[in-house]
Amino acid sequence: MQKNDVSFKRDEYKKSQPIWKKLDDVCEGQLAIKDGGVDYLPKPNPNDLSAQNQARYSHYVARAVFYNATGRTLQFLVGAAFRQTPQLENPASLNYISDDIDGAGVGVFQQAQSTLASVLKRGRHGLLADYPRGQGQTTVAQVQSGNIRATAVSIEATDVINWRYEKHGAVYKLSLLVISEVSEEITPDGFGLASIPQIRVLRLDGGMYTQELWRKDGDSKDWVIFEPPWVIKSGNGQPWTEIPFTFVGSENNDATVDQSPLYDMAELNIAHYRNSADYEDSAFFVGQAQPWMSGLSEEWRDHLQETGIYVGSRNPILLPEGGAYGIAQAQPNTLAKEAMDQKERQMTALGAKLVQPGGAAKTATEAKGEQQANYSVLSLAAENVSSAYTKVLGWMALFMNAPGEASMELNTDFIEHSLEPQMLTALISAYQSGQLPESDLWGQLKKYGVIDPEKNDDDIRAELELQDDGLGLDDEPDVAIAEDELDANI
Repeated sequence: MQKNDVSFKRDEYKKSQPIWKKLDDVCEGQLAIKDGGVDYLPKPNPNDLSAQNQARYSHYVARAVFYNATGRTLQFLVGAAFRQTPQLENPASLNYISDDIDGAGVGVFQQAQSTLASVLKRGRHGLLADYPRGQGQTTVAQVQSGNIRATAVSIEATDVINWRYEKHGAVYKLSLLVISEVSEEITPDGFGLASIPQIRVLRLDGGMYTQELWRKDGDSKDWVIFEPPWVIKSGNGQPWTEIPFTFVGSENNDATVDQSPLYDMAELNIAHYRNSADYEDSAFFVGQAQPWMSGLSEEWRDHLQETGIYVGSRNPILLPEGGAYGIAQAQPNTLAKEAMDQKERQMTALGAKLVQPGGAAKTATEAKGEQQANYSVLSLAAENVSSAYTKVLGWMALFMNAPGEASMELNTDFIEHSLEPQMLTALISAYQSGQLPESDLWGQLKKYGVIDPEKNDDDIRAELELQDDGLGLDDEPDVAIAEDELDANI
Protein backbone atom coordinates (compact mmCIF):
# COMPACT_ATOMS: atom_id res chain seq x y z
CA MET A 1 0.00 0.00 0.00
CA GLN A 2 1.43 3.33 -1.05
CA LYS A 3 1.90 5.85 1.73
CA ASN A 4 0.52 9.37 1.53
CA ASP A 5 3.44 11.75 1.01
CA VAL A 6 1.87 14.93 2.31
CA SER A 7 5.39 16.34 2.81
CA PHE A 8 6.09 16.27 -0.96
CA LYS A 9 7.94 19.39 -2.09
CA ARG A 10 7.73 20.83 -5.60
CA ASP A 11 10.93 21.10 -7.61
CA GLU A 12 10.59 24.90 -7.79
CA TYR A 13 10.50 24.97 -4.01
CA LYS A 14 13.54 22.70 -3.59
CA LYS A 15 15.59 24.74 -6.07
CA SER A 16 14.70 27.99 -4.34
CA GLN A 17 15.41 26.84 -0.79
CA PRO A 18 19.22 27.40 -0.78
CA ILE A 19 18.76 30.80 -2.46
CA TRP A 20 16.19 31.86 0.15
CA LYS A 21 18.49 30.63 2.94
CA LYS A 22 21.36 32.71 1.58
CA LEU A 23 19.18 35.83 1.28
CA ASP A 24 17.80 35.35 4.80
CA ASP A 25 21.31 35.04 6.24
CA VAL A 26 22.66 38.04 4.33
CA CYS A 27 19.78 40.27 5.41
CA GLU A 28 20.01 39.04 8.99
CA GLY A 29 23.61 40.21 9.17
CA GLN A 30 27.01 39.30 10.51
CA LEU A 31 26.04 36.69 13.11
CA ALA A 32 24.14 34.56 10.58
CA ILE A 33 26.89 34.90 7.96
CA LYS A 34 29.65 33.90 10.36
CA ASP A 35 27.55 31.00 11.65
CA GLY A 36 27.46 29.81 8.02
CA GLY A 37 31.19 29.13 8.19
CA VAL A 38 32.69 27.77 4.98
CA ASP A 39 29.42 28.28 3.10
CA TYR A 40 30.22 31.98 2.98
CA LEU A 41 33.97 32.08 3.76
CA PRO A 42 36.01 29.15 2.40
CA LYS A 43 39.13 28.00 4.23
CA PRO A 44 42.34 29.30 2.64
CA ASN A 45 43.87 25.80 2.85
CA PRO A 46 40.94 23.33 3.07
CA ASN A 47 43.11 20.20 2.74
CA ASP A 48 44.90 20.91 6.03
CA LEU A 49 42.76 19.17 8.64
CA SER A 50 45.03 19.88 11.61
CA ALA A 51 43.81 21.53 14.81
CA GLN A 52 46.27 24.35 14.20
CA ASN A 53 44.72 25.14 10.82
CA GLN A 54 41.23 25.00 12.30
CA ALA A 55 42.27 27.50 14.97
CA ARG A 56 43.78 29.76 12.29
CA TYR A 57 40.52 29.61 10.32
CA SER A 58 38.54 30.54 13.43
CA HIS A 59 40.70 33.65 13.81
CA TYR A 60 40.34 34.33 10.08
CA VAL A 61 36.56 34.35 10.45
CA ALA A 62 36.63 36.39 13.67
CA ARG A 63 38.66 39.20 12.08
CA ALA A 64 36.47 39.41 8.96
CA VAL A 65 33.83 42.15 8.88
CA PHE A 66 30.46 41.70 7.18
CA TYR A 67 29.27 45.01 5.77
CA ASN A 68 25.50 44.53 5.76
CA ALA A 69 24.61 46.63 2.71
CA THR A 70 21.83 44.25 1.63
CA GLY A 71 19.95 44.30 4.93
CA ARG A 72 20.17 48.08 5.16
CA THR A 73 19.03 48.44 1.55
CA LEU A 74 16.01 46.27 2.35
CA GLN A 75 15.13 48.54 5.28
CA PHE A 76 15.52 51.61 3.06
CA LEU A 77 13.28 50.18 0.34
CA VAL A 78 10.49 49.30 2.75
CA GLY A 79 10.82 52.72 4.37
CA ALA A 80 10.61 54.42 0.97
CA ALA A 81 7.44 52.52 0.08
CA PHE A 82 5.85 53.47 3.40
CA ARG A 83 7.10 57.06 3.36
CA GLN A 84 3.48 57.91 2.81
CA THR A 85 0.70 56.05 4.62
CA PRO A 86 -1.01 53.54 2.28
CA GLN A 87 -4.52 54.39 1.16
CA LEU A 88 -6.90 51.99 2.93
CA GLU A 89 -10.59 51.54 2.26
CA ASN A 90 -12.71 48.98 4.07
CA PRO A 91 -16.24 48.38 5.40
CA ALA A 92 -16.92 49.51 8.96
CA SER A 93 -16.96 45.90 10.15
CA LEU A 94 -13.28 45.62 9.16
CA ASN A 95 -12.12 48.73 11.03
CA TYR A 96 -10.25 46.48 13.46
CA ILE A 97 -7.62 45.62 10.82
CA SER A 98 -5.82 48.92 11.46
CA ASP A 99 -4.74 47.54 14.84
CA ASP A 100 -5.10 43.77 14.44
CA ILE A 101 -5.41 42.07 11.07
CA ASP A 102 -3.95 38.69 12.06
CA GLY A 103 -5.50 38.11 15.49
CA ALA A 104 -2.12 38.58 17.16
CA GLY A 105 -2.10 42.37 17.42
CA VAL A 106 -0.35 43.20 14.14
CA GLY A 107 -1.97 46.02 12.18
CA VAL A 108 -2.53 45.90 8.44
CA PHE A 109 0.22 48.43 7.67
CA GLN A 110 2.77 46.60 9.82
CA GLN A 111 1.89 43.30 8.19
CA ALA A 112 2.11 44.90 4.75
CA GLN A 113 5.61 46.15 5.57
CA SER A 114 6.68 42.63 6.47
CA THR A 115 5.05 41.27 3.31
CA LEU A 116 6.85 43.78 1.09
CA ALA A 117 10.15 42.98 2.82
CA SER A 118 9.65 39.26 2.11
CA VAL A 119 8.82 39.97 -1.55
CA LEU A 120 11.93 42.12 -1.98
CA LYS A 121 14.11 39.59 -0.16
CA ARG A 122 12.89 36.29 -1.63
CA GLY A 123 10.70 37.43 -4.52
CA ARG A 124 7.73 35.52 -3.08
CA HIS A 125 5.25 35.57 -0.20
CA GLY A 126 1.72 34.37 0.58
CA LEU A 127 -1.45 35.81 2.12
CA LEU A 128 -4.43 33.76 3.30
CA ALA A 129 -7.82 35.07 4.39
CA ASP A 130 -8.97 32.97 7.36
CA TYR A 131 -12.07 32.66 9.52
CA PRO A 132 -12.90 30.97 12.86
CA ARG A 133 -13.45 27.29 12.33
CA GLY A 134 -16.95 25.85 12.34
CA GLN A 135 -18.78 29.16 12.08
CA GLY A 136 -22.03 29.49 10.20
CA GLN A 137 -23.79 32.64 9.20
CA THR A 138 -22.26 35.73 10.78
CA THR A 139 -24.63 38.00 12.68
CA VAL A 140 -24.26 41.72 13.31
CA ALA A 141 -24.09 41.10 17.06
CA GLN A 142 -21.18 38.67 16.65
CA VAL A 143 -19.27 41.16 14.51
CA GLN A 144 -19.88 44.04 16.91
CA SER A 145 -18.79 41.97 19.90
CA GLY A 146 -15.53 41.13 18.21
CA ASN A 147 -15.94 37.41 18.96
CA ILE A 148 -15.87 36.53 15.27
CA ARG A 149 -13.34 38.14 13.00
CA ALA A 150 -11.81 37.35 9.66
CA THR A 151 -8.01 37.53 9.67
CA ALA A 152 -5.21 37.75 7.13
CA VAL A 153 -2.46 35.17 7.68
CA SER A 154 1.00 36.09 6.41
CA ILE A 155 2.77 32.99 5.07
CA GLU A 156 6.48 32.90 4.24
CA ALA A 157 7.58 31.45 0.91
CA THR A 158 9.69 28.91 2.81
CA ASP A 159 6.52 27.42 4.33
CA VAL A 160 4.54 26.83 1.11
CA ILE A 161 5.96 23.48 0.00
CA ASN A 162 3.36 22.36 -2.55
CA TRP A 163 0.57 23.87 -4.66
CA ARG A 164 -1.58 22.98 -7.63
CA TYR A 165 -4.01 24.79 -9.93
CA GLU A 166 -6.88 23.13 -11.81
CA LYS A 167 -9.23 24.44 -14.46
CA HIS A 168 -12.78 25.09 -13.29
CA GLY A 169 -14.91 26.16 -16.20
CA ALA A 170 -13.09 28.96 -17.98
CA VAL A 171 -10.67 29.81 -15.14
CA TYR A 172 -7.86 28.16 -13.23
CA LYS A 173 -8.34 27.93 -9.48
CA LEU A 174 -5.98 27.00 -6.70
CA SER A 175 -7.02 23.44 -5.82
CA LEU A 176 -4.25 22.43 -3.40
CA LEU A 177 -2.00 24.33 -1.03
CA VAL A 178 0.31 22.56 1.44
CA ILE A 179 1.82 24.64 4.24
CA SER A 180 4.53 23.51 6.64
CA GLU A 181 3.89 24.78 10.17
CA VAL A 182 5.17 24.48 13.71
CA SER A 183 2.63 24.30 16.53
CA GLU A 184 3.77 25.41 19.98
CA GLU A 185 2.10 23.48 22.80
CA ILE A 186 2.52 23.81 26.53
CA THR A 187 4.45 20.97 28.16
CA PRO A 188 2.75 18.89 30.91
CA ASP A 189 4.52 20.86 33.66
CA GLY A 190 2.79 24.02 32.46
CA PHE A 191 6.01 26.00 31.96
CA GLY A 192 7.79 24.85 28.83
CA LEU A 193 6.83 24.91 25.17
CA ALA A 194 7.13 22.01 22.77
CA SER A 195 7.49 22.75 19.05
CA ILE A 196 5.54 20.20 17.04
CA PRO A 197 5.90 20.14 13.24
CA GLN A 198 2.63 19.84 11.35
CA ILE A 199 1.36 20.26 7.81
CA ARG A 200 -1.81 22.14 6.92
CA VAL A 201 -3.52 21.07 3.69
CA LEU A 202 -5.95 23.38 1.93
CA ARG A 203 -8.05 21.74 -0.77
CA LEU A 204 -10.80 22.57 -3.19
CA ASP A 205 -12.67 19.30 -2.89
CA GLY A 206 -15.93 18.84 -4.80
CA GLY A 207 -16.12 22.58 -5.27
CA MET A 208 -15.84 23.21 -1.51
CA TYR A 209 -12.87 24.68 0.36
CA THR A 210 -11.59 22.40 3.15
CA GLN A 211 -8.65 22.28 5.54
CA GLU A 212 -6.98 19.37 7.32
CA LEU A 213 -3.98 18.93 9.63
CA TRP A 214 -1.25 16.27 9.48
CA ARG A 215 1.31 15.30 12.12
CA LYS A 216 3.92 12.58 12.43
CA ASP A 217 2.90 9.36 14.11
CA GLY A 218 4.83 8.81 17.33
CA ASP A 219 5.82 5.23 16.50
CA SER A 220 6.27 4.99 12.75
CA LYS A 221 7.19 8.67 12.23
CA ASP A 222 4.93 8.62 9.19
CA TRP A 223 2.69 11.59 8.44
CA VAL A 224 -0.90 10.83 9.47
CA ILE A 225 -4.05 12.91 9.60
CA PHE A 226 -4.23 14.67 12.96
CA GLU A 227 -7.46 16.57 12.29
CA PRO A 228 -9.73 15.32 9.47
CA PRO A 229 -10.98 17.74 6.81
CA TRP A 230 -13.46 20.43 7.76
CA VAL A 231 -15.43 22.70 5.45
CA ILE A 232 -14.70 26.44 5.55
CA LYS A 233 -17.86 28.52 5.42
CA SER A 234 -18.39 32.17 4.56
CA GLY A 235 -20.21 34.82 6.58
CA ASN A 236 -23.50 33.84 4.92
CA GLY A 237 -23.12 30.24 6.14
CA GLN A 238 -22.36 28.84 2.68
CA PRO A 239 -19.22 26.82 1.83
CA TRP A 240 -16.46 28.64 -0.03
CA THR A 241 -15.95 27.74 -3.67
CA GLU A 242 -12.30 28.89 -3.78
CA ILE A 243 -9.24 28.89 -1.56
CA PRO A 244 -8.82 32.51 -0.39
CA PHE A 245 -5.05 32.53 -0.81
CA THR A 246 -2.84 34.60 -3.08
CA PHE A 247 0.84 34.51 -3.86
CA VAL A 248 2.67 37.84 -3.82
CA GLY A 249 5.65 38.11 -6.16
CA SER A 250 8.29 40.60 -7.19
CA GLU A 251 7.16 40.37 -10.82
CA ASN A 252 3.52 39.25 -10.60
CA ASN A 253 1.19 37.42 -8.25
CA ASP A 254 0.91 34.08 -10.03
CA ALA A 255 2.30 30.80 -8.73
CA THR A 256 5.65 31.21 -10.50
CA VAL A 257 8.62 31.61 -8.16
CA ASP A 258 9.93 35.06 -9.04
CA GLN A 259 13.57 36.10 -8.77
CA SER A 260 14.67 37.95 -5.67
CA PRO A 261 15.29 41.65 -6.37
CA LEU A 262 18.10 41.60 -3.80
CA TYR A 263 19.87 38.45 -5.02
CA ASP A 264 22.61 40.18 -7.04
CA MET A 265 23.37 42.53 -4.16
CA ALA A 266 23.51 39.63 -1.72
CA GLU A 267 26.10 37.83 -3.86
CA LEU A 268 28.20 41.01 -4.01
CA ASN A 269 27.80 41.40 -0.27
CA ILE A 270 29.21 37.91 0.35
CA ALA A 271 32.11 38.56 -2.05
CA HIS A 272 32.82 41.81 -0.18
CA TYR A 273 32.90 39.79 3.07
CA ARG A 274 35.50 37.45 1.62
CA ASN A 275 37.65 40.39 0.52
CA SER A 276 37.32 41.79 4.03
CA ALA A 277 38.59 38.53 5.52
CA ASP A 278 41.73 38.66 3.33
CA TYR A 279 42.26 42.35 4.06
CA GLU A 280 41.92 41.98 7.84
CA ASP A 281 44.11 38.88 7.85
CA SER A 282 46.80 40.73 5.94
CA ALA A 283 46.55 43.74 8.25
CA PHE A 284 46.94 41.48 11.28
CA PHE A 285 49.88 39.55 9.84
CA VAL A 286 52.03 42.47 8.64
CA GLY A 287 50.27 45.46 10.12
CA GLN A 288 52.76 46.14 12.93
CA ALA A 289 56.21 47.60 12.37
CA GLN A 290 59.10 45.11 12.70
CA PRO A 291 62.36 46.33 14.35
CA TRP A 292 65.61 44.85 12.97
CA MET A 293 69.37 45.00 13.75
CA SER A 294 72.47 44.06 11.83
CA GLY A 295 76.23 43.98 12.44
CA LEU A 296 75.99 42.39 15.88
CA SER A 297 78.52 39.93 17.18
CA GLU A 298 77.35 36.92 19.14
CA GLU A 299 78.52 38.52 22.37
CA TRP A 300 76.62 41.72 21.67
CA ARG A 301 73.55 39.76 20.68
CA ASP A 302 73.66 37.78 23.90
CA HIS A 303 74.19 40.99 25.88
CA LEU A 304 71.13 42.64 24.40
CA GLN A 305 69.04 39.55 25.01
CA GLU A 306 70.09 39.47 28.66
CA THR A 307 69.57 43.16 29.37
CA GLY A 308 66.54 43.62 27.16
CA ILE A 309 65.80 46.20 24.53
CA TYR A 310 63.50 49.19 25.00
CA VAL A 311 62.33 51.01 21.92
CA GLY A 312 61.42 54.68 22.14
CA SER A 313 62.78 58.21 21.88
CA ARG A 314 64.00 58.20 25.50
CA ASN A 315 65.59 54.76 25.31
CA PRO A 316 68.70 54.90 23.10
CA ILE A 317 69.87 51.52 21.86
CA LEU A 318 73.65 51.07 22.14
CA LEU A 319 75.15 49.13 19.27
CA PRO A 320 78.72 48.06 18.48
CA GLU A 321 80.77 49.76 15.82
CA GLY A 322 79.27 48.91 12.42
CA GLY A 323 75.94 47.95 13.92
CA ALA A 324 72.69 49.22 12.44
CA TYR A 325 69.08 49.48 13.64
CA GLY A 326 65.90 50.05 11.68
CA ILE A 327 62.17 49.40 11.49
CA ALA A 328 60.68 47.48 8.59
CA GLN A 329 57.14 48.36 7.53
CA ALA A 330 55.26 46.32 4.95
CA GLN A 331 53.84 48.15 1.97
CA PRO A 332 50.06 48.63 2.06
CA ASN A 333 48.15 45.69 0.61
CA THR A 334 45.73 47.68 -1.54
CA LEU A 335 44.45 44.85 -3.75
CA ALA A 336 41.89 43.50 -1.27
CA LYS A 337 40.90 47.03 -0.22
CA GLU A 338 40.40 48.08 -3.85
CA ALA A 339 38.23 45.00 -4.42
CA MET A 340 36.13 45.94 -1.38
CA ASP A 341 35.74 49.54 -2.56
CA GLN A 342 34.69 48.39 -6.01
CA LYS A 343 32.02 46.08 -4.60
CA GLU A 344 30.71 48.84 -2.33
CA ARG A 345 30.25 51.06 -5.39
CA GLN A 346 28.54 48.23 -7.25
CA MET A 347 26.16 47.56 -4.34
CA THR A 348 25.31 51.26 -4.14
CA ALA A 349 24.51 51.28 -7.86
CA LEU A 350 22.34 48.17 -7.56
CA GLY A 351 20.42 49.66 -4.65
CA ALA A 352 19.76 52.86 -6.61
CA LYS A 353 18.47 50.90 -9.60
CA LEU A 354 15.83 49.24 -7.45
CA VAL A 355 14.02 52.56 -7.04
CA GLN A 356 14.78 54.07 -10.45
CA PRO A 357 12.25 53.67 -13.28
CA GLY A 358 13.70 51.43 -15.97
CA GLY A 359 13.78 51.83 -19.72
CA ALA A 360 14.81 54.59 -22.10
CA ALA A 361 12.58 56.69 -24.37
CA LYS A 362 10.19 54.59 -26.42
CA THR A 363 9.16 54.94 -30.04
CA ALA A 364 5.51 55.06 -31.08
CA THR A 365 5.55 51.35 -31.91
CA GLU A 366 6.83 50.60 -28.42
CA ALA A 367 4.20 52.72 -26.67
CA LYS A 368 2.38 49.61 -25.46
CA GLY A 369 5.31 48.62 -23.27
CA GLU A 370 6.14 52.14 -22.11
CA GLN A 371 4.18 51.94 -18.86
CA GLN A 372 5.84 48.67 -17.86
CA ALA A 373 9.28 50.05 -18.73
CA ASN A 374 8.75 53.01 -16.43
CA TYR A 375 8.19 50.79 -13.40
CA SER A 376 10.97 50.48 -10.90
CA VAL A 377 11.59 47.16 -9.17
CA LEU A 378 10.32 48.62 -5.91
CA SER A 379 7.19 50.16 -7.43
CA LEU A 380 6.29 46.88 -9.13
CA ALA A 381 6.71 44.96 -5.87
CA ALA A 382 4.65 47.60 -4.03
CA GLU A 383 1.84 47.37 -6.58
CA ASN A 384 1.85 43.58 -6.31
CA VAL A 385 1.51 43.87 -2.53
CA SER A 386 -1.33 46.38 -2.99
CA SER A 387 -3.13 44.05 -5.40
CA ALA A 388 -2.74 41.09 -3.04
CA TYR A 389 -4.07 42.96 -0.02
CA THR A 390 -7.00 44.32 -2.03
CA LYS A 391 -7.91 40.75 -2.91
CA VAL A 392 -7.47 39.47 0.66
CA LEU A 393 -9.46 42.34 2.17
CA GLY A 394 -12.27 41.54 -0.27
CA TRP A 395 -12.26 37.93 0.91
CA MET A 396 -12.26 39.07 4.54
CA ALA A 397 -15.29 41.27 3.83
CA LEU A 398 -17.08 38.23 2.38
CA PHE A 399 -16.17 36.20 5.46
CA MET A 400 -17.69 38.93 7.61
CA ASN A 401 -20.75 39.20 5.39
CA ALA A 402 -19.92 42.90 5.08
CA PRO A 403 -21.06 44.97 2.10
CA GLY A 404 -18.83 47.70 0.68
CA GLU A 405 -15.49 48.12 -1.06
CA ALA A 406 -12.21 46.98 0.47
CA SER A 407 -8.79 47.90 -0.91
CA MET A 408 -5.29 49.04 0.01
CA GLU A 409 -2.84 50.92 -2.16
CA LEU A 410 0.82 51.42 -1.27
CA ASN A 411 2.75 54.51 -2.23
CA THR A 412 4.81 54.16 -5.43
CA ASP A 413 6.35 57.65 -5.37
CA PHE A 414 9.62 57.13 -3.51
CA ILE A 415 11.31 60.48 -4.13
CA GLU A 416 10.83 63.46 -1.84
CA HIS A 417 9.47 66.29 -3.98
CA SER A 418 9.83 70.01 -3.32
CA LEU A 419 7.58 72.63 -4.88
CA GLU A 420 9.52 75.58 -6.29
CA PRO A 421 7.88 79.02 -6.04
CA GLN A 422 7.84 79.30 -9.84
CA MET A 423 5.98 76.00 -10.15
CA LEU A 424 3.44 77.04 -7.50
CA THR A 425 2.85 80.35 -9.31
CA ALA A 426 2.39 78.54 -12.63
CA LEU A 427 -0.11 76.06 -11.14
CA ILE A 428 -2.23 78.78 -9.55
CA SER A 429 -2.10 80.90 -12.72
CA ALA A 430 -3.24 77.93 -14.84
CA TYR A 431 -6.09 77.26 -12.42
CA GLN A 432 -7.19 80.88 -12.32
CA SER A 433 -7.15 81.13 -16.12
CA GLY A 434 -9.35 78.05 -16.42
CA GLN A 435 -6.60 75.89 -17.99
CA LEU A 436 -6.26 73.55 -14.99
CA PRO A 437 -9.19 71.82 -13.25
CA GLU A 438 -9.60 72.36 -9.53
CA SER A 439 -9.10 68.67 -8.71
CA ASP A 440 -5.84 68.54 -10.70
CA LEU A 441 -4.53 71.59 -8.84
CA TRP A 442 -5.29 69.92 -5.53
CA GLY A 443 -3.74 66.69 -6.76
CA GLN A 444 -0.46 68.47 -7.52
CA LEU A 445 -0.49 70.25 -4.17
CA LYS A 446 -1.06 66.88 -2.43
CA LYS A 447 1.89 65.42 -4.32
CA TYR A 448 4.22 68.11 -3.02
CA GLY A 449 2.83 68.00 0.52
CA VAL A 450 1.22 71.46 0.41
CA ILE A 451 -2.16 69.81 1.04
CA ASP A 452 -2.55 66.79 3.33
CA PRO A 453 -2.60 63.74 0.98
CA GLU A 454 -5.19 62.09 3.23
CA LYS A 455 -7.80 64.74 2.45
CA ASN A 456 -10.20 64.10 -0.41
CA ASP A 457 -11.64 66.78 -2.67
CA ASP A 458 -14.83 67.09 -0.62
CA ASP A 459 -12.81 67.68 2.57
CA ILE A 460 -10.76 70.39 0.90
CA ARG A 461 -13.82 72.05 -0.63
CA ALA A 462 -15.62 72.07 2.75
CA GLU A 463 -12.66 73.66 4.49
CA LEU A 464 -12.35 76.33 1.82
CA GLU A 465 -16.04 77.15 2.09
CA LEU A 466 -15.64 77.45 5.84
CA GLN A 467 -12.77 79.87 5.32
CA ASP A 468 -14.87 81.93 2.90
CA ASP A 469 -17.45 82.30 5.67
CA GLY A 470 -14.81 83.85 7.87
CA LEU A 471 -14.32 80.67 9.92
CA GLY A 472 -17.30 81.70 12.08
CA LEU A 473 -15.23 83.81 14.48
CA ASP A 474 -16.99 86.54 16.47
CA ASP A 475 -13.89 88.64 16.98
CA GLU A 476 -13.29 89.45 13.30
CA PRO A 477 -13.16 93.22 12.67
CA ASP A 478 -16.18 94.76 10.96
CA VAL A 479 -14.56 96.42 7.97
CA ALA A 480 -17.65 98.49 7.02
CA ILE A 481 -17.99 99.98 10.51
CA ALA A 482 -14.29 100.75 10.61
CA GLU A 483 -14.52 102.62 7.30
CA ASP A 484 -17.54 104.68 8.54
CA GLU A 485 -15.68 105.66 11.68
CA LEU A 486 -12.68 106.71 9.58
CA ASP A 487 -14.89 108.94 7.35
CA ALA A 488 -16.46 110.54 10.41
CA ASN A 489 -13.09 111.38 11.87
CA ILE A 490 -12.01 112.98 8.62
